[in-house]
Amino acid sequence: MSTEAASPGDRLTEAARHRPMLWMLLATLVVLQFGYPITFEGPGWTVLYLLVYIGVVAFSIRRANEDRRRRWPLFVASVALVAGATWFAIQQDDARATVAMLSGIGLLQLSLVVSMIGSLMHPPARARTIDLLLVAVCAYLLLGGVFGVLSALLEHSHPASFADPNAGGPLTWQALLYGSYVTLATLGFGDIVPVEPWARSLWSFEAVVGTLFVAVVIARLVGVAGFAQRDVRAPGSADDA
Repeated sequence: MSTEAASPGDRLTEAARHRPMLWMLLATLVVLQFGYPITFEGPGWTVLYLLVYIGVVAFSIRRANEDRRRRWPLFVASVALVAGATWFAIQQDDARATVAMLSGIGLLQLSLVVSMIGSLMHPPARARTIDLLLVAVCAYLLLGGVFGVLSALLEHSHPASFADPNAGGPLTWQALLYGSYVTLATLGFGDIVPVEPWARSLWSFEAVVGTLFVAVVIARLVGVAGFAQRDVRAPGSADDA
């Protein structure tokens, strides 16, 4: 068996094979995190929305096979999401099914965030800057989803933790997903506000995490962008085309 180290061209070719999965995850997250209004159109559209999570599960399984240290958390979270989403698809008016669905989504997104932050802090040798940018954007979108789930679960366990004068009723998980991204980006529209102490603490923490994430990730990417060996193109490599 050969013990020769892989050439730069081989590493770049391997990275190019992994990149489509990152693009798929990014596209899936954009649809899921910002396409949730489709769930208001009826049960059938909600099922279609949940089916999009197949992309996230597929990426998680691929990630679990590569990241052996976090294999079991990713697998368990994937199973939890499939089970919770299936239950919710069958009984969309059941509060327990809603909690199961949200819990599965939150667990999987949190597991992916942890795995991706590890990749940003200790980039694989084969990863190029474009790969790290994709990982950073996906991790940021996943963070908003995690806090959205936590907000929805908090509202479920302690009703009226959040308030929206224009809602005219209890806040839905969709509304709190929107509120989570507004908070993560520190936009502060003021339409949905935390009322109870734990809700205020959660969204304050989210605003801090969102700001620090952007600052730390930008600093990290600037440190490796364009200067690392991973961005040196080997003669005749696929990226030269």
